[in-house]
Amino acid sequence: MKIFRTKRLIIFTALLPLAILMCVIVGEMCIGTPEGDALAPACDLSEGWVTESGEEISIKSLPKEKVIIKHSLADTEVLGRDLCLQTHDGDIAVYFDGELAYEFRYSASAPLYGFSYGMRVHMIAIPENVSTVTLEISPLYKNAAAKIKNIKIEESGVFLNDLYQKELPGFAVCVLILMYGVLMLTGGCIRGNSTESNSVDFFSLGAFAVLVGVYAANETMVFQLITERSAFVRFCAALSLMFISYFPVSFVASVTHQRDTVFLPIMFVYNTLNFIVTSVLSLLGKSDVALMLTVSHIGIALALIMTVVLMVRAFKKTDTDRNLLYMVIIGMSSALAGAAADILRYRLVNIRIFGNSFFTRIGVLVFMVLMGIFLMSERTRLAVEKERSALMEKLAYTDSLTGLNNRLAFHRKENEIRTEHLSCTVIQLDINDLKKVNDVYGHAEGDRHIINAANLITSSFDNIGTCFRTGGDEFIVIAQKVGEAEVSAALAKLEKESAEYNEKNAPPVPMQIAYGYAQYTARADMLETAEQLADKRMYEKKKQMKDDSQFMVYNS
Repeated sequence: MKIFRTKRLIIFTALLPLAILMCVIVGEMCIGTPEGDALAPACDLSEGWVTESGEEISIKSLPKEKVIIKHSLADTEVLGRDLCLQTHDGDIAVYFDGELAYEFRYSASAPLYGFSYGMRVHMIAIPENVSTVTLEISPLYKNAAAKIKNIKIEESGVFLNDLYQKELPGFAVCVLILMYGVLMLTGGCIRGNSTESNSVDFFSLGAFAVLVGVYAANETMVFQLITERSAFVRFCAALSLMFISYFPVSFVASVTHQRDTVFLPIMFVYNTLNFIVTSVLSLLGKSDVALMLTVSHIGIALALIMTVVLMVRAFKKTDTDRNLLYMVIIGMSSALAGAAADILRYRLVNIRIFGNSFFTRIGVLVFMVLMGIFLMSERTRLAVEKERSALMEKLAYTDSLTGLNNRLAFHRKENEIRTEHLSCTVIQLDINDLKKVNDVYGHAEGDRHIINAANLITSSFDNIGTCFRTGGDEFIVIAQKVGEAEVSAALAKLEKESAEYNEKNAPPVPMQIAYGYAQYTARADMLETAEQLADKRMYEKKKQMKDDSQFMVYNS
């Protein structure tokens, strides 16, 4: 208990500063205030735009065709500041007092990226003494308007800092999800004592987390700002969404022992066809990944229905782990609650801090963490069971006195030789005068005699074969992939080490180990015949050794 408390204290003291640091960082990002004011406050240009004909127009609801809009800068401080804005699915040209200052025309670097780049940030230096700014906006999709948001006159560095500060909490959640996914994938690769099913669970959860992280990061704009490859980031997000629906079904099917469900091939085929059709249409210029998102959304809805069906089936089974089912329900409820919170704040109160899907990401992260806890506990349980099973097997196949393989292990080896048609050399060994040791000096001395004999046999034959103790004084060695020369060398070593043992230890009864061997050729001989021949030769050697001993005693 004292050791446990010490370990717990070490873990606590290690995690405490990290937890405090994380709380400080999150608090600063959420409620912190700037350390100083900008030299000039930003000028919001979301209102006050007019068309070429002088009609007022809302920049938040632009028409679905090309439009030219103007804004007066007569009363605006522009010295040393920039026009900063975000665009979505539209080309843009910027004019100051009628002169072109900036133009962005989207050109896909790869046909698969589609008709649009998604979202992009623009920062245009404003010349001195200008009175009007004109935007020429061209939608990239037919029957869909381009979007402009967060347009203001501000120092570009301050604008980027505000953008990062706004998106960083949501991006941090995405990074946590990505890191978690990589951790789970690594856990799937490090199989260790886990089963194949447990590794599949890790892979499914890890792949799901990575895809969720990539898709959600697209909304934060951070990847776009870092890479300056908006179309590429958008395509990666859409690609993630195409395949994301398979892995929750795969995970739930695996952990509830329903991997033979028809849902898995259905979702695999659906996602694969979605990818192929979208890719072909994009290459032909007929559609793109954004226009095909509805197909991915349908796949996610199907996956949700399938997951619920699998959970209901699992509840009806008596052998399903109830704790797992409750954790899945809590995790799924967290994700759905996060999605509901995002919908409510977007539709009702229109609070968009941290992005439109911040709480959904938090809910998904909670779900994945709960599932990860279950998988780690399951892996630990499997490891303990495997170790216990290995220990039980070792006890069943190991001789308790000598530590060698026992008769049961020998019979298993015999079956292996027969079924796999393995050629080998069978060596029969027997301790001479063991009965005399037991009768005269006691069974304790007899046990020591057996242990020492086993050590000598192991030392001589361990490099060429497997040693077994099959009876009180009987041993067998099965030598594979060796010739008669190696066997003869091992027997000579046994005789030499036995003599050295007698000379050094002077046991009450000298150590003598009789032996005999025979070759067994697979498919040509009978294993029993080889064993009988080796046994016959061993008894001949035993008789010879006894005769030699009596001759030496007689001569002495």
